[in-house]
Amino acid sequence: SLDGVKSPATMSRSDRRKVQNLVDECTKHFTTSNLAHGTYVPVLSMANDQNLDLIERHVLFDNPNEWTIASNLGRDWPDGRALYANVTDLRNQTPDFMIWVNEEDHLRIMCLRKGGDIQGVFTTVMTGMRELERELTKRGWGFAYDPRLGYLTSCPTNVGTTMRASVHVRLTELGRLP
Repeated sequence: SLDGVKSPATMSRSDRRKVQNLVDECTKHFTTSNLAHGTYVPVLSMANDQNLDLIERHVLFDNPNEWTIASNLGRDWPDGRALYANVTDLRNQTPDFMIWVNEEDHLRIMCLRKGGDIQGVFTTVMTGMRELERELTKRGWGFAYDPRLGYLTSCPTNVGTTMRASVHVRLTELGRLP
């Protein structure tokens, strides 16, 4: 989450647009070769087929359901929501680094990559975090931080580091009888 911005459930339309425009401006100045020259797309400007394709490929977050609507996270949908991806052509390329803007949190920064290079994934995420933090700082912004709790996020299970790591493992022999 960003410091100085209301939590996502209480944000106004103008707050979301401010975050969306801030992240757009920051990502234009990424310099690392695998992150620079990516694509920033507001969800509002996407055609329906592009939106559904990106959701199906796990590049974009889902459209709001009854839970996100009930919690006010889906208010003014899709206005103020966006995606940054480290590819130039979202139709024909699959990014491995993405920033989701104003979904459940102000920002969700992630790297999804097939294979076992966990260190490479972590390095990509940290590089992206540093690039974004550098650009936010230049503009007088930063990540929300509490000295006692650590970094803040809308999900209490992620408070502290605000990091969640998942590894998917294929167990091809699991159902096979000996």
